[in-house]
Amino acid sequence: MQKENVDPIGFGLRYRSRNMGNDDWKTWQKLYPTIKFKVNIDINISDTGLVQ
Repeated sequence: MQKENVDPIGFGLRYRSRNMGNDDWKTWQKLYPTIKFKVNIDINISDTGLVQ
C-alpha cells in the first residue's frame, strides 16, 4: 500500500486529527512512505472444508 501511496486504513486521517497545522497534509505525505509497520496477526481457524 505504501509503495502505491494509498491509505485505505485511514492512518492519514488519524494523523491529521492529532496534528493540526498548516503543513500537516504535506508532512504526512512525506512521512507515510517511510513509516515502518509491525503487524501481529492472531488467527483461529475453527473449521475447514468446502462451503456450499
